[in-house]
Amino acid sequence: MGLKDVLEKMKLVEVEGQEADRPAAATPAPSPTPAGRRPAPASRASIDEILQRVPAQTKLDEQALPKDAGDAVPDFESIYRASGVKEPAHGFSAYKVLEILSSADFAALPAPAKAAALSGFLRMNPSGPVPIADVIQDAVARDQALDGFEQFLRKKLDSRSEEIGKENTALQGEIDELTRRNQEKMEANRRALDKEKQRFAEWQARKRIEERKLFDAVGPFVEQNPVSVGTAAETPPASGPRPPTKG
Repeated sequence: MGLKDVLEKMKLVEVEGQEADRPAAATPAPSPTPAGRRPAPASRASIDEILQRVPAQTKLDEQALPKDAGDAVPDFESIYRASGVKEPAHGFSAYKVLEILSSADFAALPAPAKAAALSGFLRMNPSGPVPIADVIQDAVARDQALDGFEQFLRKKLDSRSEEIGKENTALQGEIDELTRRNQEKMEANRRALDKEKQRFAEWQARKRIEERKLFDAVGPFVEQNPVSVGTAAETPPASGPRPPTKG
């Protein structure tokens, strides 16, 4: 949020284009000027002058952030403290002003009258006049602290994202390498199995030739040849002459 946006949103200082003499006689808050008239609103030039007096952007002290919060995001007060934002000596911070603006005397007022009445209220502060610039500077300092912490979180997020990206890339590389090795091993296993099948088929062919020789050798002497020809599970014993009986 820009600085001028803060001013316009808070309605503490009016911008060009708003009426300059709207009476504030109906305002329940005390009027700072005689005859119940409101002061002229600040011009654009005076707003710029106030902004020029706003301190440079606060710097977040990361070491000052709570250490016992784990992964939880610190509350706003912790962020403000870590950014060096201090309450104004007179006590009228942006939050205090918001509290005043929300009171019964101010809440129902239109924005121009609310700004005029609040300005008068701060000027008549018993402990001494409170410059509206102090309130603006407090609000801007807090806004800058929040922006700085957002940048801090974004930097952490980007760093973590890069770290996880590298880790995932390494893990994917390991997965790819393991997949490649396993595929090579699977292919080697298939080739080894094919060789085993080929050797088995060749042996079966020789076995059948050998069995035929054995079959032929005993065939003349038996009625039912006990020698099998072919695979043991598929070929039933071949028939042949019965062996001679004694007697």
